[in-house]
Amino acid sequence: MGCVSSNLLNRDEEFTQLGSSALGHHIVSLTSTTYGLLTLDPPHTTTPSTPPSRFTLASLFPSEPNSEPKSLWSEPRPFRSEPEIINSWELMSGLDTESFRFSKENSNPNLLTPTKPGPTPPNRFERICPPSGENRVVIYTTTLRGVRKTFEACNAVRAAFEALGVAICERDVSMDSGFREELKGLLKGKQREAMVPPRVFVKGLYIGGAEEMLKVAEDGILGELLKGLPKKKVGAVCEGCGDMRFLPCFNCNGSCKSVVKEGGRVFVVKCLHCNENGLILCPVCS
Repeated sequence: MGCVSSNLLNRDEEFTQLGSSALGHHIVSLTSTTYGLLTLDPPHTTTPSTPPSRFTLASLFPSEPNSEPKSLWSEPRPFRSEPEIINSWELMSGLDTESFRFSKENSNPNLLTPTKPGPTPPNRFERICPPSGENRVVIYTTTLRGVRKTFEACNAVRAAFEALGVAICERDVSMDSGFREELKGLLKGKQREAMVPPRVFVKGLYIGGAEEMLKVAEDGILGELLKGLPKKKVGAVCEGCGDMRFLPCFNCNGSCKSVVKEGGRVFVVKCLHCNENGLILCPVCS
């Protein structure tokens, strides 16, 4: 590494520019051993900077001089007066009391005693009677899960009648095409949506679907319609089919085929005792 000799510096030319302060310095030659170790410029003295003022809440909300800090609970808290008494009978004086009967002896207004429903209007339900449905509840349902809304509606209607303890005649349109054609014949001339299960018939009267049945139950008319119908014990199960409503055909064992011998020849024909799925109705609960 090269170095710079002090002889190259012209004292007459450079000292006049540097001033008298530069004459007090010792001028040496810089070599590889001394380069970087010497400080050519005098150290600069730095004055310590004053730290910024601390950010406090007092800087945002200056208080008055000679003022004491106020407590949050220095002022007395306002207390509520006596509780207001609301008379529920005065609030319900203008309501319609035909559907419910109130008794002032009952201090709880939430316990309402419903009045007895009036007689069922004769023209409210259409007279459509399924086969063998004069004195029973007939429900056309489906057990297919293809449409979840339809499947859940059928389960809800079935569970509602079972909770009431009424024996029902359930006809599954997905297990027997004969029931599907039977429902189409009963509701002939109606919209297609009216043929979607579930469809409820009580004593030869067409109630409707799940929504119509719920409306009848809310109006208190369903109990009047079910009077005199055969009852079913809660939890009772059919001994013949286990409440499945169908059994395999006894003739073809569910194969839908029958063997016929005629003139020394054997023919395989369709079984005439079962439906397209090889099933027959349970003789115990049908």
